Amino acid sequence: MQEIDRAFKTVLTLKPDCLLDLLFGSQRQTYFKEIADPQINIPELRADKMLLVENHGELFYLLCEAMIQPDINALSTFALKALGHQYMLNKPTLAVIIYLEKGNYATFPDNFETRLGALSNRFVLSKILLWEHEARIVSGELKEWAPFLSLFYAQPDPVVMDVQKGLLSQISDPKLQADLMATAMVLDGRAFGTELVMAKFANEVNMLKDTSIVQGWLAESRQEGQQIGQQIGQREGKLAVMQSLLAKKFDSLPPTLFLQMQRLSNEQLDRLILAFLDINSQEELHAWLANGIADSAKN
Repeated sequence: MQEIDRAFKTVLTLKPDCLLDLLFGSQRQTYFKEIADPQINIPELRADKMLLVENHGELFYLLCEAMIQPDINALSTFALKALGHQYMLNKPTLAVIIYLEKGNYATFPDNFETRLGALSNRFVLSKILLWEHEARIVSGELKEWAPFLSLFYAQPDPVVMDVQKGLLSQISDPKLQADLMATAMVLDGRAFGTELVMAKFANEVNMLKDTSIVQGWLAESRQEGQQIGQQIGQREGKLAVMQSLLAKKFDSLPPTLFLQMQRLSNEQLDRLILAFLDINSQEELHAWLANGIADSAKN
C-alpha cells in the first residue's frame, strides 16, 4: 500500500497543476501558486500535501489526502488538519480526499457526525473518486494521472500498460515523463508483477533506470524475487526469474547463455539482478557472465 501513497505524493510534487485540472477542469480559473509548508508541528496532524492556490484573487489552501481503503475514522483527523491549518495560516483551507483504488468497497465516506440527542456536529469534506475520471485520463486531458489506471479494476488487463505508455509519451518534459513512467511501473508491478512490467517497459528501462522511483522499486522487487526463490528453491527461483526477464528484454537468448547462467552461484545471481538494467545487449550479457564465472573459478 505504501507504494500507492508514495505515487500520489510524487505526482503532486512533480505536477501539482494536474490536481487542479482534476478538481476544477482544464478551463479552470483557479491557479497553482506553490506547494505550502504545513505549519502544524504535531506529526499526526501534518498534511500529506498542501497546495496554495489563487481563485479570483483570493488565496486558498488545499489539504490533499490520498485514501486507498475507506476508513471513516480517518475523516476526523482530516477535518482537524484543515481547521488547524486554517487557524494557523489565517486563510481558507479545504480538505480534499482522493480515493485512488476502486476495490470492492461499497462506500467511500466523505462525512462524519457526532450526535447527542437533538445536538449534532456534522463535517463534510470534498471527495474525488479517481476512477470516475478514467475517460478524462484516457483522452489525454488528465494524462498525468495515467500511472493510476491499473488501480481502477480488480483484475486489470495488461493492455492498460500500453495505454499508460501512450499517454505519458505525450508529455514534453523528459524528466517529468521519465518520473511519471517510473511511477506507472511501480504501481503496475503491484497489479501485474515485476516480470511482466519489466517486459512491457523493456524499451523504456534505460531511460528510467536512474530514477529514484525505479531504484526503490527494484530494491523491493529483489526482495520479492528472493521470497519467490525461497518457495521453489532460493537459487533456482532467482535463476528462473532472471532467465525470463533477460529473454523478454532481448526477445530471445541462445542456449549457450542459459547454460552459462546455470553455472552462476546464488551470490552471482544477486549481482546479476543488480546489473540487469545496465546490460543492454546479448554481447554485454555474455561478457558479464564470462567474468562472473571466471571470478567464481578463482574463488
